[in-house]
Amino acid sequence: MEYRPSRSEKKRQAKRVEQLTKELVSLSLSEIKKLPCDEEIKELLQETAGLKSGARKRQIKFITKLLRKQETSPLLQFLSEKKGSRLEKNKNFQELERLRDDIVTDAIQAALLAESVDEQLDSKWSSPAIDAAKKRLPNLDETTIRTSALRFTRTRKLTHSREIFRTLKAAAEQLRFQTKLS
Repeated sequence: MEYRPSRSEKKRQAKRVEQLTKELVSLSLSEIKKLPCDEEIKELLQETAGLKSGARKRQIKFITKLLRKQETSPLLQFLSEKKGSRLEKNKNFQELERLRDDIVTDAIQAALLAESVDEQLDSKWSSPAIDAAKKRLPNLDETTIRTSALRFTRTRKLTHSREIFRTLKAAAEQLRFQTKLS
């Protein structure tokens, strides 16, 4: 099953890029020159610094439109190094939430399918979301994820959903520390 972002998710992503643009506009001219992006965007950011009110908002929206077509990870990394930006942390947190939601959705669909043929859901059901999570987080505890997802399908208690998130977050932090040490 392929996962495409919903309309609401696309709006949230656009809002995050707009927040990024606002932070970039607030940088000094010397910091803007060091940004890892196109010269065109650097020039637009420098021009925006001198604008006021409505013109500034329009320019920010325009820069946001340009940035949505590009990979923003280098810019987020630059901001986190320079300003300790929370934008990158928020992005990672929301990606983990999306992974958790995808896993729960897969588990519910698999449980409904198993129920329709009058069977119990096996603990090794096929889940593209768990496979994607495993690919992104190689040291993920798949057994805990599957167990919590199965429990969630039976009880619908948020405790199990939170356990999935905690497991994903722990694997992400492990990966982050491993890459720092390397």
